Amino acid sequence: MGDKHKKSAQTLPATLPANEKLKFSFEYYDKISDKYCLSSWQQREIRNALLRLQDICTKSYNDLARDRKVYHFYEVVWEKTIKKTGFPDKRLEKLSAFHFALLGINNQKARVFGAYSTGTFYIVWFDFNHEIWPVELKHT
Repeated sequence: MGDKHKKSAQTLPATLPANEKLKFSFEYYDKISDKYCLSSWQQREIRNALLRLQDICTKSYNDLARDRKVYHFYEVVWEKTIKKTGFPDKRLEKLSAFHFALLGINNQKARVFGAYSTGTFYIVWFDFNHEIWPVELKHT
Protein backbone atom coordinates (compact mmCIF):
# COMPACT_ATOMS: atom_id res chain seq x y z
CA MET A 1 0.00 0.00 0.00
CA GLY A 2 1.35 3.48 -0.85
CA ASP A 3 2.21 6.38 1.40
CA LYS A 4 -1.00 7.78 2.90
CA HIS A 5 0.23 11.32 2.23
CA LYS A 6 1.82 10.72 -1.17
CA LYS A 7 -0.52 13.03 -3.12
CA SER A 8 0.08 15.92 -0.71
CA ALA A 9 3.83 15.47 -0.77
CA GLN A 10 3.90 15.76 -4.54
CA THR A 11 1.43 18.60 -5.07
CA LEU A 12 2.04 21.72 -3.03
CA PRO A 13 -0.25 24.69 -3.56
CA ALA A 14 1.43 27.21 -5.83
CA THR A 15 0.18 30.25 -3.89
CA LEU A 16 2.20 29.56 -0.75
CA PRO A 17 5.20 31.82 -0.12
CA ALA A 18 8.09 29.40 -0.05
CA ASN A 19 10.66 31.16 2.16
CA GLU A 20 8.61 33.47 4.37
CA LYS A 21 8.66 32.53 8.07
CA LEU A 22 5.32 31.29 9.37
CA LYS A 23 2.98 33.44 11.42
CA PHE A 24 0.08 32.08 13.42
CA SER A 25 -3.39 33.57 13.63
CA PHE A 26 -6.39 32.60 15.72
CA GLU A 27 -8.83 34.54 13.52
CA TYR A 28 -10.70 31.33 12.57
CA TYR A 29 -10.13 29.42 15.82
CA ASP A 30 -13.11 27.18 16.59
CA LYS A 31 -14.56 28.83 19.71
CA ILE A 32 -17.68 26.66 19.72
CA SER A 33 -16.17 23.20 20.15
CA ASP A 34 -14.39 22.48 23.43
CA LYS A 35 -13.15 19.12 22.20
CA TYR A 36 -10.24 20.56 20.22
CA CYS A 37 -9.45 23.48 22.49
CA LEU A 38 -5.99 24.03 23.91
CA SER A 39 -7.52 25.06 27.25
CA SER A 40 -8.58 21.45 27.92
CA TRP A 41 -4.92 20.36 28.03
CA GLN A 42 -2.80 20.21 31.17
CA GLN A 43 -0.71 23.27 31.98
CA ARG A 44 2.61 21.59 31.10
CA GLU A 45 1.22 20.43 27.75
CA ILE A 46 -0.06 23.94 26.93
CA ARG A 47 3.36 25.40 27.74
CA ASN A 48 5.10 22.80 25.56
CA ALA A 49 2.62 23.38 22.72
CA LEU A 50 3.30 27.13 22.80
CA LEU A 51 7.05 26.51 22.83
CA ARG A 52 6.64 24.20 19.83
CA LEU A 53 4.60 26.85 17.98
CA GLN A 54 7.33 29.36 18.79
CA ASP A 55 9.88 26.99 17.27
CA ILE A 56 7.76 26.43 14.17
CA CYS A 57 7.55 30.21 13.68
CA THR A 58 11.25 30.10 12.85
CA LYS A 59 10.46 27.86 9.86
CA SER A 60 9.30 28.72 6.38
CA TYR A 61 6.79 26.77 4.33
CA ASN A 62 9.76 25.28 2.44
CA ASP A 63 11.35 24.15 5.71
CA LEU A 64 8.19 22.36 6.78
CA ALA A 65 7.63 20.87 3.33
CA ARG A 66 11.23 19.63 3.18
CA ASP A 67 11.02 18.13 6.67
CA ARG A 68 7.39 17.07 6.36
CA LYS A 69 8.08 13.61 7.79
CA VAL A 70 9.57 15.17 10.93
CA TYR A 71 6.74 17.67 11.43
CA HIS A 72 4.03 15.48 9.90
CA PHE A 73 3.14 18.55 7.85
CA TYR A 74 0.58 17.55 5.26
CA GLU A 75 -2.38 18.93 3.40
CA VAL A 76 -5.66 17.71 4.88
CA VAL A 77 -7.64 15.14 2.92
CA TRP A 78 -11.05 15.65 4.51
CA GLU A 79 -12.40 12.30 3.31
CA LYS A 80 -9.85 10.56 5.56
CA THR A 81 -10.84 12.55 8.63
CA ILE A 82 -13.79 12.42 11.01
CA LYS A 83 -14.60 15.99 9.90
CA LYS A 84 -15.83 15.16 6.39
CA THR A 85 -17.27 18.65 5.85
CA GLY A 86 -14.05 20.43 6.80
CA PHE A 87 -13.68 23.40 9.10
CA PRO A 88 -16.79 24.92 10.71
CA ASP A 89 -16.02 28.38 9.30
CA LYS A 90 -16.76 28.08 5.60
CA ARG A 91 -14.60 31.12 4.78
CA LEU A 92 -11.68 28.71 5.10
CA GLU A 93 -12.83 26.66 2.12
CA LYS A 94 -10.88 29.03 -0.14
CA LEU A 95 -7.63 28.33 1.73
CA SER A 96 -5.38 25.26 1.81
CA ALA A 97 -6.02 23.11 4.89
CA PHE A 98 -2.97 21.61 6.62
CA HIS A 99 -2.08 19.84 9.83
CA PHE A 100 1.20 19.32 11.64
CA ALA A 101 2.47 17.54 14.74
CA LEU A 102 3.33 19.19 18.01
CA LEU A 103 6.44 17.11 18.58
CA GLY A 104 7.12 16.01 22.13
CA ILE A 105 3.48 16.25 23.22
CA ASN A 106 1.33 13.23 24.07
CA ASN A 107 3.80 10.75 22.56
CA GLN A 108 3.83 12.64 19.23
CA LYS A 109 0.03 12.33 18.82
CA ALA A 110 -0.88 16.01 19.25
CA ARG A 111 -1.76 17.82 16.02
CA VAL A 112 -2.69 21.34 14.96
CA PHE A 113 -5.24 21.75 12.17
CA GLY A 114 -5.69 24.96 10.27
CA ALA A 115 -5.58 26.75 6.96
CA TYR A 116 -2.58 28.37 5.31
CA SER A 117 -2.40 31.46 3.14
CA THR A 118 0.32 33.96 2.29
CA GLY A 119 2.63 33.14 5.18
CA THR A 120 -0.05 32.80 7.86
CA PHE A 121 -1.25 29.56 9.40
CA TYR A 122 -4.78 30.07 10.74
CA ILE A 123 -5.13 27.70 13.69
CA VAL A 124 -8.57 26.11 13.98
CA TRP A 125 -8.14 23.02 16.19
CA PHE A 126 -5.66 21.50 18.65
CA ASP A 127 -6.12 17.72 18.37
CA PHE A 128 -4.41 16.27 21.45
CA ASN A 129 -5.15 12.59 20.74
CA HIS A 130 -4.83 12.52 16.94
CA GLU A 131 -8.58 11.92 16.62
CA ILE A 132 -9.46 14.15 13.68
CA TRP A 133 -7.34 12.17 11.22
CA PRO A 134 -7.00 8.70 12.79
CA VAL A 135 -3.90 6.74 11.96
CA GLU A 136 -4.27 3.45 10.17
CA LEU A 137 -2.57 0.81 12.31
CA LYS A 138 0.18 -1.05 10.50
CA HIS A 139 0.90 -4.77 10.81
CA THR A 140 -2.16 -5.58 12.92
